[in-house]
Amino acid sequence: MTVFVTNMLLLLFLVFLLVLVIKTRRLFAVVVLAGAYSLVSAAMFVNLDAVDVAFTEAAVGAGISTVLFLATMACAAGKIRIFG
Repeated sequence: MTVFVTNMLLLLFLVFLLVLVIKTRRLFAVVVLAGAYSLVSAAMFVNLDAVDVAFTEAAVGAGISTVLFLATMACAAGKIRIFG
C-alpha cells in the first residue's frame, strides 16, 4: 500500500513539474525544472525496483543533459532570441 501511495505522490509531482516546464518562459528555469523532472522520475524507478533504469535516468537525464543544456546556454549567451 505504501508503494502505491509513494508512486502516486511521485506521479503528481511529475505532473506538477511538467506544468511548470510548459508554463515557464525563462530558459534557465526550464533547464533546471527538466533536470528536476529527471531526478523525480529516477526516484520513481527506484521505487518500482528498477534500479538500473533509475541510475541511467539520473546519470543521463539529470546529469549530462542538464550540463549540456547549461553549457549551450553559456555559449549562446547573447544569441538566443525567444519569440512569443
